[in-house]
Amino acid sequence: MGIAHLVETSVPTIQSQSLVRHAIEIIKHYDVEGIPVLEGEKYMGMVYARKLLGAELDEPVAMHIIADHVTVTEEITLQAFPGLSERYVPIVEAGIYKGCMDRKHLFALIRDQFQQQQSVIDQSYDGILIADAQGYILYINKALEQMTMLKKTELEGMHMTDLVSKGLFRNESVVMKTLQTGKSYTNVQSYKNTGLDTLVTAAPVHDEHGELKFVLANVRDISELTRLQKQLEKSQEITNRYQTELKQLRFENMKSTGKLIAYSQEMDDVLDLVYHVASSDSTVLLLGESGVGKEVMAKILHENSSRVETGTFMKVNCGAIPPNLLESELFGYDQGAFTGAKKGGKPGIFELAHNGTLFLDEIGELPLDMQVKLLRVLQEQEIMRVGGVTPVKINVRIIAATNRDLEEMIRQGTFRQDLYYRLNVVPIKIPPIRERKADIVPLLGHFLKFFNEKYHYSKKFSSEAVDQLMMYGFPGNVRELSNLVERLVLTCREDIMDVHHLPSNVVQDISQTESRLKVAEPRAEEDILMLGWDDPLQEENRFEQLEKEALVKALKRYGSVRKTGKAMGVSHTTVLKKMKKFGLTAGQIP
Repeated sequence: MGIAHLVETSVPTIQSQSLVRHAIEIIKHYDVEGIPVLEGEKYMGMVYARKLLGAELDEPVAMHIIADHVTVTEEITLQAFPGLSERYVPIVEAGIYKGCMDRKHLFALIRDQFQQQQSVIDQSYDGILIADAQGYILYINKALEQMTMLKKTELEGMHMTDLVSKGLFRNESVVMKTLQTGKSYTNVQSYKNTGLDTLVTAAPVHDEHGELKFVLANVRDISELTRLQKQLEKSQEITNRYQTELKQLRFENMKSTGKLIAYSQEMDDVLDLVYHVASSDSTVLLLGESGVGKEVMAKILHENSSRVETGTFMKVNCGAIPPNLLESELFGYDQGAFTGAKKGGKPGIFELAHNGTLFLDEIGELPLDMQVKLLRVLQEQEIMRVGGVTPVKINVRIIAATNRDLEEMIRQGTFRQDLYYRLNVVPIKIPPIRERKADIVPLLGHFLKFFNEKYHYSKKFSSEAVDQLMMYGFPGNVRELSNLVERLVLTCREDIMDVHHLPSNVVQDISQTESRLKVAEPRAEEDILMLGWDDPLQEENRFEQLEKEALVKALKRYGSVRKTGKAMGVSHTTVLKKMKKFGLTAGQIP
């Protein structure tokens, strides 16, 4: 296939003896990612802007060459596949530089080589994915399109790390493992957007020299087999192993069906602990600010325990019941216990939760006299009805929750220390939204879908509005986020909800956040790549400081996380991770 007409000669070059300073000037002037390095007409390699970070300005560019290129025959036809690491790929014939080719054109040429096979592959029931040695997706068939609900045009040309960072896979990518090790791997994979379970086998394809050229992945839908396996486990219940697997499937199903939105590492750590203690009868103390989802966690603990089949989940808000009624509500009362008492008495919430789980919310609001009685119930596993004379044995698992500092309350004498130790068997702290930013976008999407369906709308958030909400602290956490989305869906008269639609208190909070950190404005002639230090003592951390300074300047230049990621050629998730590493937030960049 002829490619001469696709070779561009306008991309600037530099001689190998030239200085790094000169290379940076050319890259800036022509606004390119990298430039070919020549020795006369002989091709030596490529030098990229990202590789010059930290380089001495007066050293030769030859010290920073990367040998990226495509070799061609005398007829200017494709001979070998490149690394495809940048937009432009050098074309070399017999060691002589001929020009550069746009990576998109090169992908088109590579796809042409599979045209004759595509009609056959597309008829396959199994999904097929082909990636190059660098991890860029070259081809997927129709079956994989259906499994992932993503189009060929979206996936082809994308890097595998982009799919991983977007959270498409629930398990480790075997294609990535094969790219890293050059070995074959097989594993069960499931996709968060479709819920399909698949069996994926990734195999390396090597050239005649033993070098990795491609990775071929075969993806088989096993969701029907998984469904039958689940049914078998539920019907038999013959071993503890099956029961444990079923509990785990329930837990994972909550995440895949949207009942539980948790994408951040912080929440993954919390959920990992929740799952491990769910099957026990230990008392759990849930700690966290108002609105972080303590009740949701309490229900998860119950639903993943054996008590889900023997009893019910009961909730009591200790701060919502008047103190004079709290004892009778919790422990019940016998006939004649007080004026107006129901004939025959009434069982309390503890009795109703027998063989189940009792969730004591806002435990910090419990009066001291009731704390003593609750302590006795926890110690003796029995209650005494108001007006009763005979203890009633109970079997109840206690899950308590509070947004208050119980240890401080102990020091102030408003909470009993012995009760605290009884409740604090397994403490689980649920982080607020501001400490798990990775959950904000999935939560926004979840509640937007819910309220659109509820009120029959099709509203969407603009990317700028999402960026602004990522800066907001959400003092009310998930509850506030849900209310905010519902309010915007109902009050916004346009289909696209933009920054100017956000409530004034949200905008004001973001403005206050932005004013906390002031970064010095750069001089007009400064560029992201023109970085340095005044303090020689910082030599050891030079690269990290360069990286941070470049990130700050890029954020200031492009104004948002998404635009910065696009400009730097990385995903917005990568930008957020780097910001977290350096202790920055988007709202702190003026």
